[in-house]
Amino acid sequence: MTEQVPAPLPDRIGHIGGVESLTLDGVRYYFGFDFSSDLVLSPLIDDPAVMAAFASRHMRQRTGTHDEAYWADLVAWAETESSLVPTEEDRRFTTESIRANRLTPGNHLRYLLAAATSWDGSLTSSPEAGSAYRRPGLTEDEAHLECAAAAVPGNWSLLFDPLRAT
Repeated sequence: MTEQVPAPLPDRIGHIGGVESLTLDGVRYYFGFDFSSDLVLSPLIDDPAVMAAFASRHMRQRTGTHDEAYWADLVAWAETESSLVPTEEDRRFTTESIRANRLTPGNHLRYLLAAATSWDGSLTSSPEAGSAYRRPGLTEDEAHLECAAAAVPGNWSLLFDPLRAT
């Protein structure tokens, strides 16, 4: 294995989950996902072997823990299939298209943002959300997107930084 296995996202160790993937700017990234809690479990991982190693160390299935070979099969499945969206096109993103649609991101991008940050989709009373909302020209929804995109854990900023105002 060429890369070190990353740590799970904070407070997301030992979840029952599966493997999903997305493509950003032509690069396939894998991630662990807890379907029952709608939570992203891992950072974005671009190496299938590292994803399998991550899952074997930090994730479970309903049948318990499994070795890297078991998870490698699920990683391979995630290259062409998804339990989150119906088509490959739904999980293909470019930095440019995200930036161009920053104020109106698609449903899947919003869902992933919520799953990565535990965002419930509403503007909270946090000081960050309040100050963003007071910026001229921002609607409540835009302010919350800005705050949620700024709060993504790990390297999920690769996907969500283009949602932030430049």
